Amino acid sequence: MKRSTIAVSLLFAVACGVTPPGPGAAAAERRADAAPLDRSDSDWPQWRGPGRDALSPQTGLLRAWPESGPEIVWRIPAGAGFSGVTVAGGRLYTLWDENGRQFLVSLDAATGREVWRRPLGAAFTHPYGDGPRSTPLVDGRFVFAIGTDGLLLAADARSGDPLWQHDLVREFDASLPSYGFATSPLLTGGKLVVEAGGAAASFIAFDRTTGRVAWQAGGDRPAYSSPIAITIDGATQVVFWSAHGLHALSADRGTALWNYPWESLCPVTGDPLNTATPIFMPPDRIFLSSGSGAAAIRIVLSGNAPRYSVETVWTSGAMRSDVNTSLLFDGHIYGFDRGTLKSLDAGTGEVRWKARGFERGSLIAADGTLIVLGEGGNLALVDATPDAFVQRAAAQVMAGRNWTSPSLAGHRLYLRNHEELVCIDLRG
Repeated sequence: MKRSTIAVSLLFAVACGVTPPGPGAAAAERRADAAPLDRSDSDWPQWRGPGRDALSPQTGLLRAWPESGPEIVWRIPAGAGFSGVTVAGGRLYTLWDENGRQFLVSLDAATGREVWRRPLGAAFTHPYGDGPRSTPLVDGRFVFAIGTDGLLLAADARSGDPLWQHDLVREFDASLPSYGFATSPLLTGGKLVVEAGGAAASFIAFDRTTGRVAWQAGGDRPAYSSPIAITIDGATQVVFWSAHGLHALSADRGTALWNYPWESLCPVTGDPLNTATPIFMPPDRIFLSSGSGAAAIRIVLSGNAPRYSVETVWTSGAMRSDVNTSLLFDGHIYGFDRGTLKSLDAGTGEVRWKARGFERGSLIAADGTLIVLGEGGNLALVDATPDAFVQRAAAQVMAGRNWTSPSLAGHRLYLRNHEELVCIDLRG
């Protein structure tokens, strides 16, 4: 097992008061004919975008901008939090804390005007960052969100009316992580899948429409990573990265398939600090990176059962993702080794280039370009190529600490921190 000795002060997982009870499964079924939001192929409907991989299909984007920086469409105040911005049907969805409470907030994407907000519990305070960490997921008329204290809410995307909800801590004996719940929900096969960290329900799948439990499994403590769905040999698996390693379950029944031990532990408290989302590298590999290093593993299928085993392809100390997740583009990994932006060959782990100046930043990719947001609010366009670090444009767009990953819908880029939310026009 890998163990980390990273100082707590440099770590963060990007990631309740009384709330009114939801109308429950029966009401959710009664509203099944409610009109969904109009969707666009260029939406950003969940954590890390449409493919949950930080890649946008958008083309026709800027390759550079004037010295004054890109066009700011609007800029509005925002509450505290590290929750990402979800974009669907002309609306934005995110979580933030304000006036002692936590909210799921819906905004008009064109203007930034608030449409509705739904209480999600009490505000979350922590020495290393206040506010919610998880990113909402939008599917049709539903928006799903997880509050910092483990309240899972399904709400109507148009009105914000609650449809169903679960208290993960109270109902499933889940452990509240030190930094609060940071995992973002996943939708696969009509089921909403979450990492709860319960004593007998580490991983839970709920019926998307009614909120009824479809399956639950595992007994590992929670960490701060978000699950992904992968397909190997025609079968869909859900991969979780909890406290002590990767765990794969069948998407239909929650049957355990394989696991791969990997830990990053706080040397002071012993709390698990696995933060980044695993990256699937088809047809059968997964890249994982934490504060203790990185690895590429291969999932091997054998027999008629079937039976799965895991092989380590390579390990490396050159990519230590302790805040945000890397991305895979054209056979190469791009991401942050703590405070250094790097490119790694996905097949070998070899470092191709590295660049400073972004601290613990985040990035997405679109139209052959890396859109990089530095921790200090500096935004840059970088060529998505392993040949060399080539920066095409840079501008200071925000201040403060910026750990929330960008969201791109159409030609508009959405950025947020603890104080504001910004919309930038990247149309070429």
